[in-house]
Amino acid sequence: MSFTDTFQTKSYYSHYEQYKKYACGGENEPQARTWLTGDTVDAWRHQRMYRLLDPILTAEPKARWLTVGDGRYGNDAKYISNNGGHALASDISDYLLKEAKNIGYIAQYKKENAEALSFQDAEFDYVLCKESYHHFPRPMMALYEMLRVASKGVVLIEPNDRYINNSVLRVLARNIKDKIEWLLHRKTKRHAFEDSGNYVFSISRREIEKVALGTNYKAVAFKGFNDVYLAGAEYEKLAAKGPLQARINLLIRRADGLCNLGIRDYGMLAAIIFKEEPSKTLLRHLAAIGYEIIELPENPYVSSAV
Repeated sequence: MSFTDTFQTKSYYSHYEQYKKYACGGENEPQARTWLTGDTVDAWRHQRMYRLLDPILTAEPKARWLTVGDGRYGNDAKYISNNGGHALASDISDYLLKEAKNIGYIAQYKKENAEALSFQDAEFDYVLCKESYHHFPRPMMALYEMLRVASKGVVLIEPNDRYINNSVLRVLARNIKDKIEWLLHRKTKRHAFEDSGNYVFSISRREIEKVALGTNYKAVAFKGFNDVYLAGAEYEKLAAKGPLQARINLLIRRADGLCNLGIRDYGMLAAIIFKEEPSKTLLRHLAAIGYEIIELPENPYVSSAV
């Protein structure tokens, strides 16, 4: 591949190759192997996020799912399949997906570019994109593709853009923090770029709501939460209650406290765009674990049959 190609092509190639060093024989294989276990502090972190899917998995146990950006052995699809759903794992890189299929960890996978999915319209009930949207060079294109191939909805679990909010207290607290950083000659991390070269896209409630309104969909649901990763969490066993587990729990509780006081917004956001009106059962399950459900107005100038 020529590096005179377009930026997004370079990004696709970079993301395809990133898992090569984690594959069998690669320099990071020992770390990758920890992703297959469920008893580490890092696995606990991901389980906290997966449980945000439980309302849908409980209300619609036989739903068909596509997971996008699921290159870490298809763990997203694995959780869905273990909890009654039918899931197809996909990623632009299939190094670890091949291994997962060969050892029977997942039943199926497909190599896919999230920005140009090969599937038919409404081929799946739901699409899940967990912690991958912010890696895409053109993530909004990927979101519309996910909406195209889903018949019921799309779930994003991603970093929350805390620079988009309407709370005076949060804006004031953020400005004070930025001022302190400036006085200490530290650079404010308003923007971030990855080694692959792409900008790190975070999501926001307002952004997701506008996408749903622009496409005349029925409802959105949001749940903010906090998460902390510390290096080495992949190797510390959860049952041992080691120092990393204690530190991560402390940092999460501290962040939760600031959010409860209205001083800051959550670092992570689960966002669901519903293409059709969710059932009362599903709404009840979502509300039970703290989702905010927003019913969207119909576009008065567009027939609902369109």
